[in-house]
Amino acid sequence: MRVLIVDDEAAFARPLAERLSLRGVETATAADAPEALASLERQDCDLIFLDVGLPGMDGVALLKVLREKYPRTDVVMLSGAADMGKAVQAMRRGALNWLSKPVRLDDVLAECRKADERARAREEAARLAEAARWRSLGRVAEGVAHEVNNPLNIIVQAAGLVRDCLDAPEAAALPEVDEAREAVALIRTQSLRVREITRKLLMVGHGLDPRTGPLDVAAAIDAVLELLHARVEQSGVVCRIALPDGPARPLGSLPELRQILLHLVENALDAMPQGGTLHIRGSVRREAAQDRGWYDLWVEDNGPGIAAEVLPHIFEPFFSTRTLQSRPQTPDQTSGQGQSLGRYAGLGLAVARSLAQARNGALTAVNRPEGGASFCLSLPLADA
Repeated sequence: MRVLIVDDEAAFARPLAERLSLRGVETATAADAPEALASLERQDCDLIFLDVGLPGMDGVALLKVLREKYPRTDVVMLSGAADMGKAVQAMRRGALNWLSKPVRLDDVLAECRKADERARAREEAARLAEAARWRSLGRVAEGVAHEVNNPLNIIVQAAGLVRDCLDAPEAAALPEVDEAREAVALIRTQSLRVREITRKLLMVGHGLDPRTGPLDVAAAIDAVLELLHARVEQSGVVCRIALPDGPARPLGSLPELRQILLHLVENALDAMPQGGTLHIRGSVRREAAQDRGWYDLWVEDNGPGIAAEVLPHIFEPFFSTRTLQSRPQTPDQTSGQGQSLGRYAGLGLAVARSLAQARNGALTAVNRPEGGASFCLSLPLADA
C-alpha cells in the first residue's frame, strides 16, 4: 500500500515515513496542501495522515478537497491537544479517525492495516459486482450470438454461391458484373466481421476454464505470435520479447492467457499498420506488506498512443464515440495526438479485462512517455 504524510514539521514527518518504509509501507511526505495535491496528481495513495494545523490551507479545508477529488482514499487526521476541536470537525467531514501527536508507531501501523483491509474489501466488492454484471451480460450475449449465427451462416453461404456464379465464364457477359462481384465480396467481408463479433459474444457467455495451474508464459506468447505470424510479417512489425529468468510463474488458465494475449497483440498490430516494434516483457514483483506476489506482463507498441478522452473507456464493451464527439473538443483533442477510436470500439479488450479480473488479476492501459500504448496484465503468482 502507499501512504502520504501531510505535515509541515519535517522533524516529525520524515522519521515517521522512514519507519513505515522499513516495515514495507511505501510512504511519501508533503509539507502543505499544494504539495500534497501535486503528489496525489502524480500517484494515488491508499491512506493519508493529514495534520490539522497546516500553513495556508489548513487540514480541515484540505480534507474537503480530498473528499471531493479522492473519495476512495482514507484520511486520518493528526492533531495536537490545542487542535482537538478541528479534529472533531474533520471527523464530521469524512476523516476516518484522528491520532494525537506525538503518535505511537503501533497506532500508525494499525491505521495502515485497517486502510489496507478497507481497500481490499472495496476491490473485492467491485470484482464481485463486475463478475455479476458479466454473468448477466454473458447470458444475454450467448443468446444473441446463437440467434444471429443461424441467419448469418445462410448469408455467408448464399454470398459464396452468388460469387461462384459470378466467377463462371458465362457471367462475364452480364452487365455491371464487376460491380456485382464487389458487392458480393463486401457482403461476405461484413458477414465474416459479424461472425467474429458473435464469436466474441460467445466467449463472454462461457464460464471460466476450470483447468488452472502455473502458466508457461513463453509458450502462450509463441502460440499467439504463430497464429498472427502472417499479419506480423505483412505489417513489418518487429517483436521483442523479454521474460524474467527463474521459476516464478503466474497462476491461471493457459487458454485464457492465450486469449488475453491475442486481444492485446492484435490491438498493438492495429496501432502499427506501417510497421513498428512490439514489446512483450514480463516482470515479477512481491508485496511484502501483503505477503503476495504478482507476474506483470506488458504488451507495448510504438504507435500513436491512445487519445486522452478515449483512455478511460477502452475496456467498456462496444464503447461508442458518439458521446465524446458531441462534446466540444479542446485543442489537445483535435491535434491528432492519440490513436483514433475505431480499434477500441468492440469486445476484445473488455473480454480480456474480464478474464484477468476473474482470476484475481488486473489489466490496465497507459500511454508510454516515448510514444505508443502500454497494456499491463497482472496475475497472481502460482506460489503466492
